Amino acid sequence: MRRGFSEQEFLDFAKSYLSEAFPNPQRIGCPRDWELIRMSEHPKEELHAAISDHITFCSPCFNRYMEILGELKRRMRHAHRR
Repeated sequence: MRRGFSEQEFLDFAKSYLSEAFPNPQRIGCPRDWELIRMSEHPKEELHAAISDHITFCSPCFNRYMEILGELKRRMRHAHRR
């Protein structure tokens, strides 16, 4: 009998896949770092649809966005401890 994926297993698989499957060595169409930062801090689909779409097909941008989200999460945790 085949067992289904848990939500966390699915998210882990998706993260692993997106982080490697689309290398984009020429960095075609990549947004600037500040655009990824702005999207992480103030996500609005109507403003960031093109960037959201891009990071699902560009592993370097996906990885950078995940780094930015991690940094933001650490800053928020640190700010709440004060």
